[in-house]
Amino acid sequence: MEKRATIKDVARLAGVSISTASLAINGKEGVTDKTRKMVLDAVEELSYQPNNAARNLRTSGTKVIGLLIPDVRNCFYSEITEYIRREVESYGFFLILGITGNSSNNEKKYISEFISRQVDGVIWVPQLTYVNDIEHMKKLDEYGIPYLFLAAYYEQSSAPFVMCNLKKGSYLMTQYLIERDIHNIVMLIGDRRVDETYISGYKMALEEAGLVYSESNVYESTYHFDDVQKLAMEILKERPEAIMTNSDFTACAVLQAARIKGLSIPRDLSVCGYDDVIYATINQIPLTTVSQPIERMCKLAVNNLMNLLQYGIVPDSVILEPSLIIRDTVKR
Repeated sequence: MEKRATIKDVARLAGVSISTASLAINGKEGVTDKTRKMVLDAVEELSYQPNNAARNLRTSGTKVIGLLIPDVRNCFYSEITEYIRREVESYGFFLILGITGNSSNNEKKYISEFISRQVDGVIWVPQLTYVNDIEHMKKLDEYGIPYLFLAAYYEQSSAPFVMCNLKKGSYLMTQYLIERDIHNIVMLIGDRRVDETYISGYKMALEEAGLVYSESNVYESTYHFDDVQKLAMEILKERPEAIMTNSDFTACAVLQAARIKGLSIPRDLSVCGYDDVIYATINQIPLTTVSQPIERMCKLAVNNLMNLLQYGIVPDSVILEPSLIIRDTVKR
């Protein structure tokens, strides 16, 4: 008997990833017309038919997906939640949410709760602070619950992830500042170990321009608005030309500190965010920032998890490209 074609065979013939093939077959967005035609032509050539018996076996659970996020005050995570909800529901599943508050104990509690509710899979947005103990991940493995990371990943795990190239975004923003003849640039982040990718992009751009990278120009803060604002007030005493941040939320706190100090933006200080969420456009001065393709990331994460559930295929990790969004907080 001739071997039945699989989605892997379709992807191989079309010259695309399994994730892209799945998007095209399921009629999802994020695939060009040309690519969709290539995939559907491969489907026709191979006489591909989804193995509905196997798919039903794998998806005959609760039709519930668990989402772990570290915070809701930063609307980067609110946007993720909404996009994930929409996409999960488009597959006929429902979403339950766990807000960890950057606590490993809370992560453990939510993982146990997800297991007790018999979720079919988990999408996991890691904490903003460094995590040493990831033993609670093994519980998901023990119960055969597939999971993947979104927006970041825990380096101790080999689970697949979907995220943006954070280093490149930081590099592009630093390079843009240098091109504006802004050289005294400081960086404001959260946890230095977690945010090393942002730092490495910043450092690379400085060194390529022949400028000196200094550890003392990288500042750590919590992710509480008041804490960031207080630290920014101290940084401003050193009169930097620019402050780069790793989130629009943090950048807004810097802008507020600058206003309190009576500084003119961008004449006296340039400020850059990261993410391009709603804060960047509704701020009093529209924020120059790095855009992460949040909606695309979320759609891919859900699609890849569905491939795990429906086909048992472990997807490759995906790193998407960032882009600069030039607005009014950097002098031109």
